[in-house]
Amino acid sequence: MDLNAKMTLLETSLERAADALGDITDPVMERYYAVHPGARASFREHGLGNTVKLEAEMVESVVYCLMNWLDRPQEISVMFGSTVPHHEETLHVDSDWFTGLVDAATHVITETIPAAKQDERELWEEIHQGVNALIADARY
Repeated sequence: MDLNAKMTLLETSLERAADALGDITDPVMERYYAVHPGARASFREHGLGNTVKLEAEMVESVVYCLMNWLDRPQEISVMFGSTVPHHEETLHVDSDWFTGLVDAATHVITETIPAAKQDERELWEEIHQGVNALIADARY
């Protein structure tokens, strides 16, 4: 499948998820905290009194990376290449928490894809694996 076809499928998926869920921050964070309960305290600490804002910013950043990985993988690689080591070393945020947020966002979005849309599901698996590979490469 060429890049234009993938981008069209990606847009379709994102529009469907937005129509079905509206703001995906709450379902993403709910799923994320269920798998990474220790991250909740970190969000409270680093949110400096505004955890909700930090959660929204992090989900927005992850969705941005998922949306743009296909056509701008180097940009996303640079983002994770600087962000992951900084968070690990300076803020003591485990890089597994990054992949956990990618996993949660991908899961929430793909849950809205009808079972018959296998091409969309395969596309999201490609994106999911690609973004998580960038995070793995950025780890110390």
